[in-house]
Amino acid sequence: MFALYLGYFERVEVYRKIETIRLSDRPWRVLVEEEFKLVIEQPVSIREQVLKRLGQMILSGRIGPSERIFEGKLAKQLGVSRTPIREALHILEMQGFLEALPRIGYQVKETRWDELTQICEIRTITETLVVRWAIEKITPEELSALEANVNEAEAELNHGITEHFASSDAVFHEILFRASGSKMLEEICRLLRRHMYLYRVRALHKPDSIRLTLEGHRAILERIKERDIPGAEKAVREHLEFVKRDISENVFEGQPGS
Repeated sequence: MFALYLGYFERVEVYRKIETIRLSDRPWRVLVEEEFKLVIEQPVSIREQVLKRLGQMILSGRIGPSERIFEGKLAKQLGVSRTPIREALHILEMQGFLEALPRIGYQVKETRWDELTQICEIRTITETLVVRWAIEKITPEELSALEANVNEAEAELNHGITEHFASSDAVFHEILFRASGSKMLEEICRLLRRHMYLYRVRALHKPDSIRLTLEGHRAILERIKERDIPGAEKAVREHLEFVKRDISENVFEGQPGS
């Protein structure tokens, strides 16, 4: 469930994986594992450790929606000073997981249907542009990485393995964003996915949700391979419509706006 921290709380690691793909013809999975080993051997700052721990507490529900978060209590609980706590809370606010309460502190951001609807509509615009540009600019290495990502995720699901899918999902989209060739578009898309993750995470471990998500990834991949721009844009729209329905069922219990 927390594997997606590679995509959001440790985004540089995913970035390095994709850069490695560009520079080598070796298998994608081996590169991910080798690069990951190099990353985790590097010293991790107290702030990064606190950031990861707080993220886990939020996504696991240990810190629930609308629950107030106090620096002093967290510092004592985690055995650190207030400074890394304050820095981590600010980062989590910027990433869309927390909202600031004036003169009080922070609380976990509530999930709101109207906000989700806006995010999905904006993502439809930005990510159809991503696939349009990716079809024009994607490298053979990036295309191979996308295919390897989908193949591996499908194989794991067929063996009943679901705990890695959140990470696979993040990497799939990271590769696509990079393949667009636009740093600005890449950052916009990544920001929108961060804001959506608090909604999405509750379904990313469910086999049915994973299967349908992978069908969407496969459809996008095949249209890119065929250089079919209208087809790829249609696949993106359908994929995001599914994501919206999936969140409605798993987060809002089928009652949007309630």
